[in-house]
Amino acid sequence: MRQNEAAGLGRGASIGLALQAFLSRLVQPFLYPVYILLLRYVLAYRVPDLKSVRRSIREALKRHRKQPLLICPNHLTMIDSVILMWAITPWWHAFWDYRYFPWNTPEKTNYAHIPVLRLFAYLGKCVAVVRQAPKEQTRRFLAKIRALLLRGHSLMIFPEGKRSRDGRVDTRNFAYGTGKIVDDLQRLGSQPRILCVYLRGVGQETYGTIPRQGETFYVDFRVMVPESAYRGLRAQRDISRQIVETLAEMEDAFFSGAARLGRRLRMVQ
Repeated sequence: MRQNEAAGLGRGASIGLALQAFLSRLVQPFLYPVYILLLRYVLAYRVPDLKSVRRSIREALKRHRKQPLLICPNHLTMIDSVILMWAITPWWHAFWDYRYFPWNTPEKTNYAHIPVLRLFAYLGKCVAVVRQAPKEQTRRFLAKIRALLLRGHSLMIFPEGKRSRDGRVDTRNFAYGTGKIVDDLQRLGSQPRILCVYLRGVGQETYGTIPRQGETFYVDFRVMVPESAYRGLRAQRDISRQIVETLAEMEDAFFSGAARLGRRLRMVQ
């Protein structure tokens, strides 16, 4: 109750989130494996050394279990969040530890007009975001996000705010929403951890809707604790910049080793 009050969340919204989380966990053992079957056997996606990637992420996050967790990836396709959940942890582990089945914040106009997508978004722990929404609507959205993080849930949010149009992390025209969430939590006395994840299909050149069938994915990650000497909007911008630049650094590492990576992948296929 105190967490809801600190986050500015009303009782009705709090009950609604609790119900959504309960229903999502109820259907997860049936729904999550379907996603995996589609990714692995219909679309034939693969991540080299997948077990090692998952183990490394779990080890890195073990030291930060008591802090709110934001998962901040780059953004190239419409199904990045589904691919990332598969890459981060096996479905059974996500069932036992709900931090590995994060909440998402998709743009409402991308799915709300299709009932079946709206249902899957609800069961998939999505809190819809509306760009350029009225202040009161934005306030309610941020209150939900703060309450979830203070309760120990995790949140996957794309810090760029949109899919990159040129296929590279946008270090100039990015959103400040992630920085605001972090800044709000810090002002409430909670220091969130940021799991920055860089995901890219090896054959992917620019943004798209769905990666090509048979794609092989490169995954890299870093855990960071953003801090800023500024206050207010400048702090939000600074924190968002730190996260985006961390993703850009991982992207640079990908492209600098792309030729070597391609040779290694061809050897293991």
